Amino acid sequence: MRIMTLLLMLVLGSPAIAAEHEADVSGDISMQGVSDIQTEGTTIDELFSLYQPFGVNFAAYEPVYFLVGTNPEESKFQISFKYQFFREDNYIAVNHPWVKGFNVGYTQTSFWDLKTASAPFKDTSYKPEVFYLSSNMNIRPDWMKVFIINTGFRHESNGQGEDMSRSTNSFYLRPIFAFYRENGRFGLIVTPRVRFYIKNSDVSNPDLPDYRGCFDLDVKFGKAGNFVIGANLAFAKKGASFQTDLTYPLNNYIFRDLNLFLHVQYVDALAESLIDYRKRNRALRIGFALIR
Repeated sequence: MRIMTLLLMLVLGSPAIAAEHEADVSGDISMQGVSDIQTEGTTIDELFSLYQPFGVNFAAYEPVYFLVGTNPEESKFQISFKYQFFREDNYIAVNHPWVKGFNVGYTQTSFWDLKTASAPFKDTSYKPEVFYLSSNMNIRPDWMKVFIINTGFRHESNGQGEDMSRSTNSFYLRPIFAFYRENGRFGLIVTPRVRFYIKNSDVSNPDLPDYRGCFDLDVKFGKAGNFVIGANLAFAKKGASFQTDLTYPLNNYIFRDLNLFLHVQYVDALAESLIDYRKRNRALRIGFALIR
């Protein structure tokens, strides 16, 4: 939950301002509207929010980070956001709360060769998806903080042509279990995922499921406002894949005004990128994250 989202929030401004001027947004610009936005102290964010009332529907989704590999050829960055179709205060959502779970998401993961003079991108995966996120289930035991069902359909491709083209589609089912202790502020999230491939390319990557697999397990443990360590383990016919991420807020000590996380990532995985999905990639990367 991730640079694109934050950029959008910078432009879209606060929802309170948008609600206050909703009539101006839906109608023609009037002299009264102009005078309203020329009051002392109005920021550019508040001004933009007058005309972007749906900006509050955007939120962070998957992690957003920029990482440089110890081998610069293995550098990597990712942006991600989601858009909720029906906000909590919408008429339909108030009367039919289950519709609040419908979302569209977008994640883009790029592998960047910073060692070469022209610094080309080795590959980029574009991952739009439509998904449903349930409310917190009441059937969970008392010691479990959150039990949510996430299911959706994702398309993934690298946007290239001919021999370099890679594409796949998948339907996934992912229950999310979260545990949290108020005393100590420690939390644990466990997320298994089952993936079913639909119309995977029979030309460019027919055997992708053999390398990526149909099941993975994601586990994150950390302290609120402090460190978080995560691990993802995937199982496939051609072997297992592993990725671990450690993040720590830089504003805890000397960088008090820097709202970034220190991010260290190690990966030993098949199919980390689509272009070389048959290759096992081992890389150590370090950088920063905006959303972890």
